[in-house]
Amino acid sequence: MVSLCKFYNENLTMFHPFKQPHYPLNSCILREFASAEATQVADTLAQMPPWQTLNYSAETLANYLRRPDPVLSKFVITVDEQIEGTVCIRYPCLRGAYLELLAIYPSQQGRGIGQQVIQWLAAEAQQASSRNLWTLVSAFNHAGQRFYQKMGFTQVGQLDDLVVPGQTELLMRKMLLG
Repeated sequence: MVSLCKFYNENLTMFHPFKQPHYPLNSCILREFASAEATQVADTLAQMPPWQTLNYSAETLANYLRRPDPVLSKFVITVDEQIEGTVCIRYPCLRGAYLELLAIYPSQQGRGIGQQVIQWLAAEAQQASSRNLWTLVSAFNHAGQRFYQKMGFTQVGQLDDLVVPGQTELLMRKMLLG
């Protein structure tokens, strides 16, 4: 949830990705995040690694999810009309899109939802002529690192003490084909 991109460049493209209110994927639907859902989602995230490990409180997470930000697209991930995760994308960022938050609730992990979200993210970004997808993953989050590597991301940097003192974040990049 740390933003590497504090700028906005309107000249990148005429197509603005991530702006539809919902996106049906194979086994889930991405639906625009409603501010009223922030507490429910934040309460769940605060009990999950890596946010639990990083000592993020439910209040901090809810404030992040409620905060207006014109270049941050926020969605809930629903399965059978139940919230089962969330995804937040900052666009534009470093000639692409920055996946600022991806959380799949434990009951839905391992079912291909994360893979579908990354594939959707890449397709939307490519449609906007983006060259990159970016994300950060905590160095202790080995499952997250394996997931992103499987999805074609490579580590391009290491950022010590970025999110929490004493913790290291890994900057990961997926280059998109033009």
